[in-house]
Amino acid sequence: MSTTKADLINGAYSLLRISGITVDPSAEDLTLALERLEDMAAEFDGRNIITDYNFEENPATGSLHNLERKHQFGYKANLAVRLLPDFGKQPNPILLSQQQSSFSFLTANTAPYREISYPNRMPRGQANTRRSLMWSRFYTKEAQAPLAGETITMYIDDVKAFSESFVAYLDAAETISSFTIEADTGLTITTSTNATPLITYTIQADGLSSGSSVGLLQVKIVATTSAGRIETRIINFQLLQSEI
Repeated sequence: MSTTKADLINGAYSLLRISGITVDPSAEDLTLALERLEDMAAEFDGRNIITDYNFEENPATGSLHNLERKHQFGYKANLAVRLLPDFGKQPNPILLSQQQSSFSFLTANTAPYREISYPNRMPRGQANTRRSLMWSRFYTKEAQAPLAGETITMYIDDVKAFSESFVAYLDAAETISSFTIEADTGLTITTSTNATPLITYTIQADGLSSGSSVGLLQVKIVATTSAGRIETRIINFQLLQSEI
C-alpha cells in the first residue's frame, strides 16, 4: 500500500507507460511531479474533493500523503494525465478512461450528502417513546453548507456574477465545446456564457418561499471539452437574510 507522496508519483509515472513514456523519471522529473501533485491536491480541495491530503509548507517526496487506499489510484491517474504535456505526449485512450473514471469516483465519494427531513405530514406524536425515537431519527436538521472557503455566501435578493475556471483541467489546445448549468430551487441562473477556459454565470438569490436563511443550495456545471472529456463542478451556496 502506498504511504508517501513518492509512491503516488511513481504510480503516476508507471501509468504514463501506457502513453509511451518508458524512461525512468529523473530527479528533475520527480520535483516537477511533486509540484503538479501539490497543485492538483489543492485544486481538488477547492472543489470539495476532500481527501485529507497532507499539505506541507515545504513538500517532500518522502512525506506521508495521508490518502485512504480507495483514493490513491485516482490521484495517480489524474497526476499522470497532468504530466503528459510536460513530455509532449497525448493521453492514451486507456489512460484517459482510467483518469475519467477515477475522477468521477473521487467526486462522488467525497461529495457532501444532502440531508432531507422527513415529510411534515407525518405525525410526531406525544408522550410516546417509540414515536419520539422515530422523530429524532427521521426529522433531521437542515443540511448546512461547508465552511468558508468552500461555500459562497449571498444575501437573499442579491444578484452576483461568477466565473468557474477550467484552465487547470484543460489540456494544451483543448477548449470547452459545450456546457450545462443548473441550480437548486432558491437560486436562479439569469445568464451563463462559455468563455473558455471559463464558464461565467449570474445568480439571483431568490431564497425559499418562507423567506428564511438557507443552509445549503448548489449549482452544478457540466463542461464537455473539444476532446470529448467531461468535467462536473458542484458549487455550494448559503443564503442569508439581509435584515440587521
